[in-house]
Amino acid sequence: MHSLAIVRATLAVGMIGLLAGCGAGGGGGAAAYTITLRADKTELPLNIASVGPNIGGPYTTTLYVDARDNAGNPIPGGTGIFGCAVVGSLDSGPLYYLDGKPEHETKTTVNGAEITTQNAYRSITLDSNSGGATFHYHATDIAGTATVRCTVTDPDNVQRSADLSIQVGGSPSGKVSQIVATTESPNYLWVQGTGGTTHLQIQFQLVDEAGQKIANPASGVDNLLVSIVPDAATLAENDATLRSVNGAGQAVAGDAIRVQSINGQAQITLVSGSNPGSILLMAQADRDDNDVANGIGEPIYNYVAVSAVTQAPMSATPVAIATATLPAATSSIPYAALLEATGGTAPYTWSIVSGGLSGLGMMPSGVLYGLPSATTSGVYPFVVKVTDAMGTTVSKQFTVQYTYTAPPVYTPTPPPTLVVTPATVSAPVSSSTLTFVITGGSPNYAATSNNAAVATTSPVTSSGGQYHFTATLVAAGSTTLIVTDGSGQAKTVTLTVTP
Repeated sequence: MHSLAIVRATLAVGMIGLLAGCGAGGGGGAAAYTITLRADKTELPLNIASVGPNIGGPYTTTLYVDARDNAGNPIPGGTGIFGCAVVGSLDSGPLYYLDGKPEHETKTTVNGAEITTQNAYRSITLDSNSGGATFHYHATDIAGTATVRCTVTDPDNVQRSADLSIQVGGSPSGKVSQIVATTESPNYLWVQGTGGTTHLQIQFQLVDEAGQKIANPASGVDNLLVSIVPDAATLAENDATLRSVNGAGQAVAGDAIRVQSINGQAQITLVSGSNPGSILLMAQADRDDNDVANGIGEPIYNYVAVSAVTQAPMSATPVAIATATLPAATSSIPYAALLEATGGTAPYTWSIVSGGLSGLGMMPSGVLYGLPSATTSGVYPFVVKVTDAMGTTVSKQFTVQYTYTAPPVYTPTPPPTLVVTPATVSAPVSSSTLTFVITGGSPNYAATSNNAAVATTSPVTSSGGQYHFTATLVAAGSTTLIVTDGSGQAKTVTLTVTP
């Protein structure tokens, strides 16, 4: 799904340590080593399913380190000759030996079966065999470029190194594509004055289309807007409050607050009010510029529902869908409705079984949301299902009254009718010139005479907000003056010139 940039291994040979004693010359003698590092693959896909390391597998690459002396001969074998580590850029992605040795594995017993897990390392030590060694790098679900460095110390006690870059996934866009909400357990809070916890922390993760965290915005910039959605069906949100700290380090509170994400995470606290029920929150980010304080150009949004209770949400009564009806929907207007359940054992999980309105989806928390896109007005039925924590399920059919409004068709307003004054004129040739006034129509006027032997016309000019031109009389006779405008209209003037 993601394009992989071509990455070439960059070999950097140099001294990264201090010479022991007084071994001058920087290791340039016959004993100096040259180290190289290469890999079977320098591009790996994102490991979104957390598949384990496997030689030859799609998420694992084998690395080869090799050291030779100035004559090109392999360095002597030995233990602990090479040191290799992930040193920069991508802060995830471990190294593995995958050599089958017990000290590099962990064995556990699960339900009577022994399971072997390969140990992961940030740095490893390798033995030299004919001047070389192999090890492995394994991708995780984090995209970026990892830098692996291997070092060897030559007989002059000079440390030589080689670096290799490995690209995991494509280059992240850095633009918000999804907001993922996580609430602390138990995903409900108590109404004020009932003796339980009245605060609930909610964390919002801002990620791009590759599932990668969004970089921190500039200092003082808030890139997430969280608000309590009004709901006429419940009083729970009436005096509920959101609290957090914004990008400027200031405490903020209210039914809508702006906050800044740190390392892709933004956190708020929801404080209950004096009424029980469900509280629906809407979180919005701006994919356009990652700043919600200057308006939201390209909205990315998500909803999360939290229950405010007066007793622990456990009931001996069967789970039931309490919502009776759903609000109407209109094309191209964002829609959100919260479905509620009673009885059973919370939390509840919701889904659509059948039917529905194009553009709408159901969140597991019971929020029906989306941007309706059907092109036909009418009543749209669908069946929803709710499952409580004990696995008890109940279904119910709903309908949504939908109104489709066709996009407006732009009809340009026609320009005013072109008028030339006077429309008919008779004058002796001795008059020399006549002036005509143009009104209406659209600018870019032009005037011509179809008989220049009788009269000629001047260019159309404007003065005092009025357009006009002149006709110069040449000789007795008749001619037609033609006036056109920028919209394609034309008017004629009959001109008779007498002796």
